Amino acid sequence: MTFLQLFTLIASGATIFALIVGIFSVYNGRKTRREISNLIKEESNLTRNMTKDLIKEIRDLIVEESRLTRELIVKVIAKG
Repeated sequence: MTFLQLFTLIASGATIFALIVGIFSVYNGRKTRREISNLIKEESNLTRNMTKDLIKEIRDLIVEESRLTRELIVKVIAKG
């Protein structure tokens, strides 16, 4: 086997390997971007829902605190 034949064999093998690696890296990159995009959307929805729930709970606590404060003021005035 001559040097040129050996070099051609090695170069063709390296080319096929590079082609396979290149195709899979493009596929992997697209799949990764799609997964990251889905995770960002999911996190955004979860954060939005959690924020809505927290706002409702805070409003309920404010209403309860207001009610208790009024009751306390009435009791203080009644004793005074």
